[in-house]
Amino acid sequence: MGGDRHDPGSPDSRDWFAPPLDQPADMDITYTGPPPQPPSIPIPGTLRPVGDLRVWPAPSEEENTLTVPFPAVPGTRVELPAHYRRPSLPASPPPPARKQMSRGRRRVLLGSGAFLSVAAAIAFPAWFAFGVYQYGRPPDHIHTVQLGKAATWQHVSWQVSAARIPDPSPGAKPDPTRQWMKITVTRTALDAEGAIRHYAPEVELTDKAGRTWVAQVLNDATPFETAENKIGTPYRIDLMGVVPPSVADQIAVLLRPSISRDVPGESGDASMKEAVTTEERDDQVLRFTR
Repeated sequence: MGGDRHDPGSPDSRDWFAPPLDQPADMDITYTGPPPQPPSIPIPGTLRPVGDLRVWPAPSEEENTLTVPFPAVPGTRVELPAHYRRPSLPASPPPPARKQMSRGRRRVLLGSGAFLSVAAAIAFPAWFAFGVYQYGRPPDHIHTVQLGKAATWQHVSWQVSAARIPDPSPGAKPDPTRQWMKITVTRTALDAEGAIRHYAPEVELTDKAGRTWVAQVLNDATPFETAENKIGTPYRIDLMGVVPPSVADQIAVLLRPSISRDVPGESGDASMKEAVTTEERDDQVLRFTR
């Protein structure tokens, strides 16, 4: 390797960027002309956006790579063979011409439709509310019994009496428009089922015209606890009411037994579930008449 090196004084020992030996030392080689410009290539026409290109599979050089469909050329449509064609349906006749409705008749129809719409909007909520009320309070079933005699319903025997009494208020003056009535109801449990039906009944006074008056409870001797309600023992309920004197001797007593049951040892949840699921309705009324 040492034999390949040149002598420092020889021409071959200079670097690549050194000027030739025959070039004058004071020669200026700086370029003073204009800067070069990139070539300008004219593009004729207007550029249009390129359509969709198919990426995969790679298209061949012979086929067109645009996915935009070409418009159909008239006269180039290929008809299907006869056995592939659907049978053509016969053309339906044109509909008959509609008769023009008069303006007065149109107004009548529009008014009738608006009236029926309003009537339906008012009647439907009322009908729904009446259905709910009727389900919760169905029509009463009346059982007529003579005053003083006993009637049995749901394992309980009922007996009712009614009598005139003077005004119970001390020092009260006679009032010709008011007649006080005392109602005595006697209940007797006939078995264990009757003993658990010890809740107070609803009692009202009524006349032949269907008018009703309230009867207020004064005393109820029925035991509140089921265990204390003895089977076969009569318990007395005293009530008092006021009616017009003209109907005092024709008054009837309406007694609606309670459907509530007090089962010993039953939880509150079970009692509520039974009250909701029971098929028994509060629609049985005993009518005690003279």
